[in-house]
Amino acid sequence: MKTETAERKNIGNMKGIAEEELSSGRIRMRAGNRLVYLSGAEMDLKTAPVIRKSLSAFAQNGLYGFTIQDHRYNQAVCWWMKKTRYLQLDEKEIVVTTGTISAVNTTIKAFTKAEDGVVLQAPSYYRFDRVIQNHNRKVVYNPMTYVNGNYGIDFENLQLCCKDPANKILLICNPHNPTGRVFTKQELQKMIDIARENQMIIFCDEIFGEMVSDKQSFCSALTVGEEGIIVSTSLGKSFNFTGVNQANLLIRDLDLRERFLEQQKKDHMGSIDPFFYNALCSAYTEEGYQWIQEVWKLVKNNEQRIREFCEKKMPLIKPVPLEGGFILWLDMGSMGMDDEALQDFMEQEANVVGDPGIEYGSLGKGFYRIQIAAPEEKICKMLEQMEKAYMRGWEGK
Repeated sequence: MKTETAERKNIGNMKGIAEEELSSGRIRMRAGNRLVYLSGAEMDLKTAPVIRKSLSAFAQNGLYGFTIQDHRYNQAVCWWMKKTRYLQLDEKEIVVTTGTISAVNTTIKAFTKAEDGVVLQAPSYYRFDRVIQNHNRKVVYNPMTYVNGNYGIDFENLQLCCKDPANKILLICNPHNPTGRVFTKQELQKMIDIARENQMIIFCDEIFGEMVSDKQSFCSALTVGEEGIIVSTSLGKSFNFTGVNQANLLIRDLDLRERFLEQQKKDHMGSIDPFFYNALCSAYTEEGYQWIQEVWKLVKNNEQRIREFCEKKMPLIKPVPLEGGFILWLDMGSMGMDDEALQDFMEQEANVVGDPGIEYGSLGKGFYRIQIAAPEEKICKMLEQMEKAYMRGWEGK
């Protein structure tokens, strides 16, 4: 089974439109270069063949009516969570929602009031920050430690954050976006223990959880506790379904689940997207699992290529170890540029477009994020163009 590259043009794809606009506008193309667009956590790949086959048959059937969470759907989720997270779920513990950010939105409304705080590990995914602030809640950052190119949890400061009675939710992203860290069982246990000691709700975003370096050691939050914990999973990242607003929450705590569902009913969930239903039932199979392994192999080969190239040709650029997901966090602080100059280097000099680290808060200064679930040829072209830009003006600085 091999991965295949998808076509973005003329289908309304946001990245495809942005790439076309940048190619003919804001980006000044250097001689011999082409635009290498690696922004956003969305693969360049077609989704799994088993899904495409299923959706083709479903589309031909011609009925796209109201769709519900039935036994077939629940059993597919239960099988997948046992396969990828070693969780033995009951069907009633699965709650369908309109995406992870939507679920955070409902959680905030259900369990907090205005001016309450939500604790995040920083640097943080900016859409989390945005949904918190949109509800007049406070974003409380617990800055991650960064030592010798590796990220960790500052548990002492986390204790202080969680002891504040105004802070009601601890939001964990595992694997972490944007750093690529996968938290150990011990780290998760300690974070959850601290939160529960202070009667906080824990929301754990595990949407990158299918793609990890060590599948045996990846630990879902629900393997270390159940009380007060909501886990979010989806097809969005693992099967390149970012444009479909649907996700599954795993909530074992009965009281928590009932309170969440009460708020969700007020928000009007509606029925399941019928295409998502059929995609999930075909994705959460052995064929879908094997496809994920092929994607992860591609991602890790790309990471290794980038790491080795930087060590030999661009030593001031240091990729942070990628433990999970397919977004690579580049430490470019040693190049001595401010964030505007760093973005100019990548876009105008190298003609590579990713995501400036500053978008992920002040701890993202000097960093740059790229998605690497992309063809090897594209990654090689990116490195070629970055090296030319590096040699023109930044080597030795």
